Amino acid sequence: MAFKILSDFDGVWTDQAIEAECVKLFLAAEAARLAEVPANRALLDFRGYEARVQARPERYGWAPDGRITAYVDEDPFCVANAIASYLSEASEPAAARYREAILAGGFANLTAFADRCFLTATGSYRDQHPPALVPGAARHLAALVDAGAEVVVVSNSPADKIINWFRSAGVDAGEVVGHGLRVRGTAGKQVLGATDRCLELAGRRIHVDRPRYLEVLREERADLVIGDVFSLDLSLPHLVRTEGESFAPRTLVLRGHEHTPRWVREGLIGGPIDHILGGVDELLPLVHALAPTAR
Repeated sequence: MAFKILSDFDGVWTDQAIEAECVKLFLAAEAARLAEVPANRALLDFRGYEARVQARPERYGWAPDGRITAYVDEDPFCVANAIASYLSEASEPAAARYREAILAGGFANLTAFADRCFLTATGSYRDQHPPALVPGAARHLAALVDAGAEVVVVSNSPADKIINWFRSAGVDAGEVVGHGLRVRGTAGKQVLGATDRCLELAGRRIHVDRPRYLEVLREERADLVIGDVFSLDLSLPHLVRTEGESFAPRTLVLRGHEHTPRWVREGLIGGPIDHILGGVDELLPLVHALAPTAR
């Protein structure tokens, strides 16, 4: 029987740094345009806003419905939404100018503005840059498959992005069974349910009512889950494992980065997280250790 790996995409199979920087730059540029502020001035302002949210990361992050679904220090892709949260409440005149201009530009709120900037910037990135897959991604994936592992990529990113990036590297990726790599995009890991059920871990309150992701975990029944953002990728698998659910993964793996916060790296390893890896090249030895019968 295959050893099934449920893997996130961005930050596991990709290097996010340049794409995430493009999102931040686009956010500042759009705010500058709407507020009629010189671009260089806006860039300095938004760098300052980023520094402020990173200085208090427990207060800011990606909050689609007002509740933080992932903290700003967990993922560089959360920075734009964290800045939007800051702007929605900041009192200084410059921030108020951006906020008023954005709302006057037809956006229901600052979150909607940040979401639009994110989607536009990442779409533009895909059009203008080569795929940001980690070096040797196709080779490492092939080695896992040869060892008897089935890899399913489950990501909030759209399936076409994931499939096209892998296909550009020669990987037979698709959304249905039968492809060399199966992809489940737009997974909604960030979508929170009606309850405010949370885990208190390492000083953070982490929402774990994530119904769309729960359904994925039930359907896939993976042996191992790997992701780079604990709140999005691993908090719910940790909960269902703790509760003894039959579909819960046995092993939870964090793909660590330089930006991985201390509260995750030092506070959760050996408990909610079983292993921290520096890259997908380290997955194969782990699979051999966990599934000794894998060829």
